[in-house]
Amino acid sequence: MNGYEKRTQIKKEAIINSARKLFIKHGVTDVSISEIAAKANVSQVSIYNYFGDKISLAKEVLISYIDILVNEYDEILEDNISFEEKLKIIITKKHDAITNSGKTFFSSDAWQDKALKDIYTEAANLKIKAIFTKFIQNGKSEGYINENIPDDAILSFMTASSYITQQPNYIGTGDDYKLGIIKLFLYGLVGKEK
Repeated sequence: MNGYEKRTQIKKEAIINSARKLFIKHGVTDVSISEIAAKANVSQVSIYNYFGDKISLAKEVLISYIDILVNEYDEILEDNISFEEKLKIIITKKHDAITNSGKTFFSSDAWQDKALKDIYTEAANLKIKAIFTKFIQNGKSEGYINENIPDDAILSFMTASSYITQQPNYIGTGDDYKLGIIKLFLYGLVGKEK
């Protein structure tokens, strides 16, 4: 990488990091390109040159965040432990994230922003499907997930279940409710914990 490419990369990272901080606090709609440029110490023209528009920048910010999450879950799935242990780690991680920081790392005000939610959903659908598929294959190979249920049916169920945690009032519910949702996801209405 030559000097120009390094400076460009540093500028892009500054823009993404600044945008992430502003989007976390205010959502996408209430943040202007000029605010991002000022926080990143770059010109507005640089943002338009590198990302095109604010929505494309927001997608980059969310994709980088989702990449971090996917890598964390991928490491868990690659770990040399039983599927049951992997599941417990993932459940604890998900529960802690929701309980401790509300809605992942975005403020509840930011999650009221329809543009942010739409961008997040689009980016998540691209990245998370692969990790869900790997999770399903892991579970089937160890006998924890019924191998007769098609993967796409399981993916649909997982996606529908995750919709519950994306509701604005979910953050304010108690731990018993949140754990109940997790147990319903894992064991169904008539299943029992092992």
